[in-house]
Amino acid sequence: MNNVHILPATLADYPTIQNMARFYVYDLSRECGLISEDWAIPSDGLYESFDFKNYFEEATRKAWLVKVADELTGFVLLNQAGTSPETKWNMGEFFILAKFQGQGIGRKVAHQIWILHPGHWEVSVIPENKSALNFWRKTISTYTGDCYREEIKTIDYDQHQPNRIIFSFDSRQ
Repeated sequence: MNNVHILPATLADYPTIQNMARFYVYDLSRECGLISEDWAIPSDGLYESFDFKNYFEEATRKAWLVKVADELTGFVLLNQAGTSPETKWNMGEFFILAKFQGQGIGRKVAHQIWILHPGHWEVSVIPENKSALNFWRKTISTYTGDCYREEIKTIDYDQHQPNRIIFSFDSRQ
């Protein structure tokens, strides 16, 4: 698919990303929904997400919209908070809408992001999220020629799932 492109998101795009984040949480609930009651669907039937406004306000964070042709397809949120001091960029959140999944769009988007933001990267995945693990293993392996680390680390920002699989690599390869 050659018409995949990413656009820097502005504060005007914040509501759009928050709206899409409801679908992101819904997708994640398929594999991570039994980790804690926090994943239960709210009584009003509408999933909520973390507030991502800081991705538009802090210099150490970046937000991107993903489009195929002119259709909104997903978002990418980057930060500079890794588990290692050498980490320059961390894939904070990465989401491609269900109808666009499985077509190579996510791989192309990740590769574009890594080219635009060179340096040492981390991608953190909840172990129960098997589809994300498979996606990131293939995508990072393809990009780096199998030159990456994968390890389980304990994080302090999620009490229900403190263990994460951390992929680390240098995107300047």
